[in-house]
Amino acid sequence: MPLLGEAKYDEYLDKITAIRDKVKSKHLRAIAELNRTAALTGKKEYATAVEILRELEPRVKKMSSVEMVRRLNLCLNYFYLKDYKEAETLYKDSEALFGKYKENAFYKKNITILDLFMDLCCYGKKEGVAERIQEARRMYPEKQLQEDFDSLEGLLEEGKENLQEDTKSDV
Repeated sequence: MPLLGEAKYDEYLDKITAIRDKVKSKHLRAIAELNRTAALTGKKEYATAVEILRELEPRVKKMSSVEMVRRLNLCLNYFYLKDYKEAETLYKDSEALFGKYKENAFYKKNITILDLFMDLCCYGKKEGVAERIQEARRMYPEKQLQEDFDSLEGLLEEGKENLQEDTKSDV
């Protein structure tokens, strides 16, 4: 896990793939495969991560926390692929499951990021989002999460630029 936090994605992939290939338990192999997708997302290989996350569904569906992580990662990858319709559909389908983990210290930061993406990209809420991003930045200083906040701020800026362009064309 420290390798992920240090953004050493290739090294992490090598180690987690070796673990996946060694273990006999199909459940542990599925969890290792799920963990591989975190590194793929870090490497910005979103389409590959989505493909793996979709394939994992039948193998992890009965493990609640693992299924929640799968859905959370899948939603985030959809956002990075700008497939907002898929992200919104999955998010709405997963709200009850996410709700069970929303206050869990380990998952709260990722769910916070997901909620920010939802508000910005699917619900069109821009009011107060910049402040929420800054607050989350302070609360969650991990390098990997800072990249998510950078992306959110980029989307917020794109929205402002588009709004300014629309206003200019109306004049």
